[in-house]
Amino acid sequence: MQTDVDRQLRRWYVAQLVVLIGALLVRLLANGLGSSLLGVVLLLWFFSAMLPAYEQGVADKSWSFFRRFNHYFQTIMQFSVFPLLLGNLIWMLSHWTPLDQQGLIAVGFTYLLILFIPVGYVVTRPVGSLVGRIILLISAIFSGVVGAHEVLLMTPGLTAIPASFTLVGDSGVLGAFGFVAAFGVLMMAWGFHLPTWRFNRSTNAWVLALIGFLALGFVIWNAFGSGDSLTTLFTRYTFRMKSPSWKMFLSGLEPGIAEEWLYRFGILSLLLWQFRQAKHQIGWAVGLSSLLFGLWHSTNILAGQAVSATLEQMVFAMALGSFLAASYLYTGSFAVPIVIHTLTDSLSMMTSGTQTMSQPNLLEWQSMGILVVVFGLMTLFLLTGSRRQVVEAHTQRFLRL
Repeated sequence: MQTDVDRQLRRWYVAQLVVLIGALLVRLLANGLGSSLLGVVLLLWFFSAMLPAYEQGVADKSWSFFRRFNHYFQTIMQFSVFPLLLGNLIWMLSHWTPLDQQGLIAVGFTYLLILFIPVGYVVTRPVGSLVGRIILLISAIFSGVVGAHEVLLMTPGLTAIPASFTLVGDSGVLGAFGFVAAFGVLMMAWGFHLPTWRFNRSTNAWVLALIGFLALGFVIWNAFGSGDSLTTLFTRYTFRMKSPSWKMFLSGLEPGIAEEWLYRFGILSLLLWQFRQAKHQIGWAVGLSSLLFGLWHSTNILAGQAVSATLEQMVFAMALGSFLAASYLYTGSFAVPIVIHTLTDSLSMMTSGTQTMSQPNLLEWQSMGILVVVFGLMTLFLLTGSRRQVVEAHTQRFLRL
């Protein structure tokens, strides 16, 4: 990035750090806890968090292990705790000044959309390891940003919370836009282009039609299919929704935006760059990113989803992820995976009335197996033959090769 941009982001990072951690320290002092162990730990964290902002010009071998460790530690801490520190600042301003708490929460909700931009740029940008980057992205960064609005509302003492704020916060949709902003800046700092929304000029109209037909057919079947046997599996539909609500729609929009930005833009790009000299660069990148996408759904067990349902979801997510990755690389438009993913999740949630999957029966396992084969074959089709040349050309432009 340009020097002026770099300087401004570092200043923003320092100012934000001083305000958020400083406000908590002031509150501790006001409660007589400033000299306690908590106050000492807070000061140590503050000074260690300031270090990344002033590392330019430091010799690479000077305290190299500590600095590398600090980048990981600060990424985990700041992406996890900053929403609560912002909530603490809102509480202090609403209790110690005449400012209205509801208005302050609204300002806080807006600021959370950009709060993590300087954190990612200053703290996470120096991380050079592919494995380290992916681990931080999947764990601390994604969950921290997407869940930031919900965490903010958990701050003790915040009581003037409108119902609409709770709805939006619980859905994570605002956090998804915040993730797009913060991770987009981080990816540019790592040297990547942002994805484009236009279709490649060299794409074949018939191939585009095939992608659209398969995607639309799957979305409709996934939401409204009601077949109870293999003979009626893809021929019987019930066009009725149990819960056509904003909550369900927004809950489907969040993964459609955030998960695609993470896996089909971020992780896929990192893997394409890592395997840039490999003979099967695109195959490795699509395969591993889809594998990670499937394994990532294992966390749904923590939400109370049945183990068998989670296993089915993981396998299906791998297949769908490969199709979404191949469709994006072939078409060149990032709108393709976002629209498919959003419609899939939103319509299925509104139709079923739940955000979790039920324990699958034999027919559901069979239908999942059929879809895995269909998506697998479509992925191979898009990444071979004359389509491969289109994919390779888009990849080279995207990665600046």
